Amino acid sequence: MSSTMQEQETQQNSPLIERLLGEQQQKKPSQIDPFAESNQVLITTYRVVNIRYRIYFIILILVLIVFGNNILLPSWDTYQNLQTQVDAVDIQIADFDIKKLKAETDKQLIQKIETQQADIVSCLNTRTNCTSIDPSLRTNFSFARSYIQLNNLTDPKMFINEKILLANINEYLLKDSVTKTKNGLINRIVIGESKQFFWNLFYVPLKLNITFDTKDTLLSFIDNIEKRVLSDENYRVLYKIDKVNYDIANYVTQQQVDIDLNAYYYTD
Repeated sequence: MSSTMQEQETQQNSPLIERLLGEQQQKKPSQIDPFAESNQVLITTYRVVNIRYRIYFIILILVLIVFGNNILLPSWDTYQNLQTQVDAVDIQIADFDIKKLKAETDKQLIQKIETQQADIVSCLNTRTNCTSIDPSLRTNFSFARSYIQLNNLTDPKMFINEKILLANINEYLLKDSVTKTKNGLINRIVIGESKQFFWNLFYVPLKLNITFDTKDTLLSFIDNIEKRVLSDENYRVLYKIDKVNYDIANYVTQQQVDIDLNAYYYTD
């Protein structure tokens, strides 16, 4: 009877035992796949390396930015400034060569003017000896006349020698070049303050009021300023007319004419 009871208990416990065995089997770890595990390790390693290189790349970019701002850009600016200075020096050298050549040409021209001064004055005043003048001077006649007329008007006691100016106006400008008679009557002369024109070249403004009988006497006065040269070199003055206030409609009647001009001179 006891054996029968044991068998019954065994039969009753069988489902429970089978259930426990089943749960234990489910709790056993599954079999590990070596190939899958290797792939997982490679993927993880790739991700780590990739992240690391990205960090290195970002650091490199930051280094290049800092290097560019602190070293490359200042160096480029320095190079640009140096290049600009070199270009400026080249321009100055080229400009100096041009000025040197011009100075040498002007020097030769002035030497010819001084050598043939008498012929130039004669050609300007009386139209004689013109053919004996050097051909290079014929194309620079205006310059030659200005150079001959330019004088030193300085005076030890005064900044400008007004005696030379007054003598030039009264004894040269106001006389007809042919008849040697008066072409006008001076009413007023105002001599202004001297001003520097260039380096040692100065000019003094003059305001004249002169009575002219006709336009011909006025033209005679203007021709003495612009076309002729005073024979006496001690009283020569280079003038430039700025303004002539003349009523051309009444050219046959006597008029008082206001004339503004500048007298140029050099200093030693």
